[in-house]
Amino acid sequence: MNSGEASYESMSLDEFISRPDTVDFAFNNSIRFRKYIESRPYIKAGTVFGSGGYVVAYSDRKHMDEIFNDLGADFLTVYPQLLTPLGEAANIAAGISQTQKQPYLGLRGKGVLIGFVDTGIDYTKDEFRYEDGSSKIKYIWDQTIQGNPPANIRYGSVYSRERINEALASQTPEKTVPSKDTHGHGTFLASVAAGRGEGEYAGAAPDCEIIAVKLKPANRFHLERFNDDKKGSPLYASTDFILGVEFILDRASEENLPVVICIGMGTSFGGHNGNTLLERYLSFAAQRNGVICVAAAGNEGNKRHHTEGQLEKEGDVQNISLSVREKTPHFVFQIIYAAYERISVEVISPIGETTGVLPVRHDTPTVKKLTLEASVVTVHYYERSANVVIVDVQEPTPGIWNINLHADVVLGGHYHAWLPISGVLEPDVEFLKPTPESTVVIPATAERLICVGAYNNRENSLFVSSSWGPTLQPRAAPDFVAPGVNVSGVYPTGFGKMTGTSAAAAIAAGACALLLEWGITRGNDPTMNQDRVKALLISGCKRTNNIHYPNSQWGFGSLDLINVFEFLKNA
Repeated sequence: MNSGEASYESMSLDEFISRPDTVDFAFNNSIRFRKYIESRPYIKAGTVFGSGGYVVAYSDRKHMDEIFNDLGADFLTVYPQLLTPLGEAANIAAGISQTQKQPYLGLRGKGVLIGFVDTGIDYTKDEFRYEDGSSKIKYIWDQTIQGNPPANIRYGSVYSRERINEALASQTPEKTVPSKDTHGHGTFLASVAAGRGEGEYAGAAPDCEIIAVKLKPANRFHLERFNDDKKGSPLYASTDFILGVEFILDRASEENLPVVICIGMGTSFGGHNGNTLLERYLSFAAQRNGVICVAAAGNEGNKRHHTEGQLEKEGDVQNISLSVREKTPHFVFQIIYAAYERISVEVISPIGETTGVLPVRHDTPTVKKLTLEASVVTVHYYERSANVVIVDVQEPTPGIWNINLHADVVLGGHYHAWLPISGVLEPDVEFLKPTPESTVVIPATAERLICVGAYNNRENSLFVSSSWGPTLQPRAAPDFVAPGVNVSGVYPTGFGKMTGTSAAAAIAAGACALLLEWGITRGNDPTMNQDRVKALLISGCKRTNNIHYPNSQWGFGSLDLINVFEFLKNA
């Protein structure tokens, strides 16, 4: 054992996590993994989650390649994904205002929690305060502030309602509760789903109580791996997101209250088939009675970030073309195809330089510096539940890049390719032959989640960017659409509008909270769960005669909560 390893061994877990070179990852909490780390002091086990099935672990970044090679394909499956916020008189269109005002229903979300794992919340806003000035926020867990972390989690600070009320009563609230939402996305979603505003700024479930988690930015190691240059939307690691959801579920269990998790984040990188750890964890969490997970479908429908095709026989070659404009520092995209097939890649620059056909070598990247250009091409083949190819080009020459796919071994031969989602990707990179299908983002692709697209309720038209299904599982997605164009809400800077599927998901999350109040709080359906809520919302959807349902754009129709109760009455 060298002196560096000895120093690792002497460090507490808290000290180890706080090091700038420490990297987090998640893995199955198995006997195999526990034995693996016994002889490796540079790996330390942290929080166990998912009913003990998984663990967040930490290591020095310089050992990550070694760990990756040792643990193999399973490690890639649970490697943190990078999530980003999705989005930039909706309640009447969704049948929510009518449900609130119906004299025998009068549902407002009382006795239900709603949780947000996002950019934080501005707790000082009137929309999150009762008439007496006290807060409706039960907890804030700010992962970016060290001081009072949750039990069994080694970072961040938790602020209870009592502490928040203390802050609100002072002239300088930030000295008592210094948590701020500097982005605004989390505050806006919370106001749409559960704000106590009036008129167009009224939340869908104004009597719900809130638990808000502010995510910490992704570790620099993960950002470098993703080649993020920090110019776009903020990026957050899925391990931190999962622990945020776990925190909300633990608080709901302690309070013995039903809870809705509103998910307004997503990523395009992954299998889109429900098999990433994030998707599996959320599907598992949604099996509990009284736990509902609602996710935004994404805003990728018209963004030219997805394409697909089919290699029919061995020896076939197909081409994926991308347009790259001037001053683009890099681009990266992934190709997914079946695990039992083998497809080799060749990358050709706009001036015709080629990498040659790069043979499949799993888990070992091939790096090619082009001779006549500054461009550096890296191709990385991975094997897991599906084959994954990641193509990265640094300093790309502007113009049309061609990626030739060579069929070595094919049976079905179908492949998909995704660029990163809007806000992460350089805006001047796109596929020349895109397809809008299968653009629903992760984790909305998870099997059990309620996946919500967006439509313009004023014109009764689909929001042009709302992501299309199906998933690669495959399952129909989205489940339905909700108002998502010029939705009114509150930012830390004041009143404003948001367009996108995250706003639609917030409206749908509020509708779910009203159903939980009716079912569990009032005792009409005490075992109400995710599947029951999804089925009821689908049953109540508005549908038009000239559209076949379900479909890849509208799902089963547009959200209409009051019609759910008409359905229940008639049933």
